[in-house]
Amino acid sequence: MQDGTRAAPDGLLPSVNADADTLFNLFRDKTISPHELTALVGAHSTSQQFATSPNRKDFGKPQDTTPGIWDVSFYNETIQPTPLPKTFRFASDSVIAKDPRSSDEWNSFIGDQSHWNEDYAKAYVRLSLLGVNVINGMTECTKTLPKAQPSFAGSTEGFVEEKRKRKAKRGASPATSGCTFGY
Repeated sequence: MQDGTRAAPDGLLPSVNADADTLFNLFRDKTISPHELTALVGAHSTSQQFATSPNRKDFGKPQDTTPGIWDVSFYNETIQPTPLPKTFRFASDSVIAKDPRSSDEWNSFIGDQSHWNEDYAKAYVRLSLLGVNVINGMTECTKTLPKAQPSFAGSTEGFVEEKRKRKAKRGASPATSGCTFGY
C-alpha cells in the first residue's frame, strides 16, 4: 500500500466547536462509541493548536501543560473552569467532558494512565482499520513500542492528589478542595 500524494478534502475533521450530539453522531456513523471517542480525544494531550484560533497569542499553544507527553493530564486540565496558563482548549473537548454519555469515562481517566492506555489502544485500532480491506496483509509490530513509563519528570499526574492531601491537613473540607490547579 502507498500513501496518497494529494491532500484530503477540507471538512473531513469535525469542527472544534461542534456540540456533543454532532460529535457522537459523526463518530457513531463510523462505529466509534462515545466511550471510544472519549479515549481517542486524549491524544490531544500531545497536540498543539496552530489553526483554530485566529488570535496570534494562541498560536502553537498545547492542549495541556505537558505538551508532547503521552499522559492523562489533559483529562483533568480540560474540566477546569478556565484553560490553564499557556494552554488552549477546544470547545469540543469541553462538551465531551461534560456530556453525561461520556463524563464518567472522562473522569475515570484522570490519574489512571493504564486505564486510558488500554482504552485508547482499543479505540485507535478500531479507528485505524476503518476502510481497510487488506487486514490479513498487515504486520504485527507492537513489540517495537517502548515500555510504558508510569511517571516521568514534568508530569502533573499525582499533583492534584498531593494538593488535596495538603488542603486536608490544613482543614479544608473535601467539598472545597476539588480538582483545581492553583498556579
